[in-house]
Amino acid sequence: MKNEERKLFVERESFKGSDGKEYWSYIVKGQVRGRDIKVDFAPKDKGGYEPLDIVFDVAPKAELVMSDEEMVDSNGKATKYTSYKVLTVDEDGMPYECGVKPSRDSDKALLKMLLNQIGGVK
Repeated sequence: MKNEERKLFVERESFKGSDGKEYWSYIVKGQVRGRDIKVDFAPKDKGGYEPLDIVFDVAPKAELVMSDEEMVDSNGKATKYTSYKVLTVDEDGMPYECGVKPSRDSDKALLKMLLNQIGGVK
């Protein structure tokens, strides 16, 4: 499989809220065992919607970049976790990125299934 085919991209889709306003959802689309799936992502923190808007002003799709991280607490105990960010690059080569996270545990499960399906991306 080509390297480009193994990359995952987050797309921004608009939807109308119950208040009639337009909002955005951030999703990775894929197929697992013949089923179309969507993995929902949200900003890493509440203030993250503004930087996400800037990332998606550059391009309609952003690459999902995942990295394994490790955090050590004050007692020396190490905890491993996966970090997620979306990345676009503008016409001048300037990168724009923002931290995101899977919205729910079910989205983490779907993402893992999708990664297994395409042979892993990390």
